[in-house]
Amino acid sequence: MLKLFLVMITASTLTACGQINTNDASNKLPYKMKILSNDQKMDTIHFWEIMDYAFNKGKFDNEVKEQAILEQLLKLTPKQIQDFEIIFQQMNKRASTWGAFAAQTVIEGGSSDDRFYYFRCWLISLGKKNFNEVLKNPDHLASLDLPFNKSYGLIYCEFENLIAISDRAFELVTKKDPEKDSTFPRSHAMKLNLFYDSSTPMLGIEWTSNDDLPKIVPLLCKKYPDN
Repeated sequence: MLKLFLVMITASTLTACGQINTNDASNKLPYKMKILSNDQKMDTIHFWEIMDYAFNKGKFDNEVKEQAILEQLLKLTPKQIQDFEIIFQQMNKRASTWGAFAAQTVIEGGSSDDRFYYFRCWLISLGKKNFNEVLKNPDHLASLDLPFNKSYGLIYCEFENLIAISDRAFELVTKKDPEKDSTFPRSHAMKLNLFYDSSTPMLGIEWTSNDDLPKIVPLLCKKYPDN
């Protein structure tokens, strides 16, 4: 009887441990990406799913996010990659605001036309929620734990490599030569007048002096007073 009782206790303990391990494993499951079939159109929903997947995987590590985005783009058709680029450009246009420009100026201690373009790419890589929150209130960035980049000697909020990622994916998928083919995503967007780079007009209320920054992004100014 005692032996049977011990066996029952042991079995019960192993079952409980198995349940705990299963639960722990489920809590650590990676972000699940939906698969876009070849006949589905790339839209903003799937665009943001890719960005959310990359941010979930890499957070503020641009190299990890770049590989995660490329990994997903390589699963798409050439047309879907072209459409991804168009949506990417549209988001770049949306992010071209004086408020976002103020945020970068405070965080990095300055900005410029090109740097602001790279900053907008970085904003997109933060995923849908963060992107939309920053457009509503650029001070949202003060709530994020932005890491100090030792290579640049500052809190680096730029993602220049994201600019060409659609073309990279397109070349790998189609095996075409970017110098001989005009259907590459960036060229395709340019033909449709949907290419928004460092010359994109700014939206919102213009500011002209750094003295205006504490009124625009007070939380960021308080968090990064030395920049």
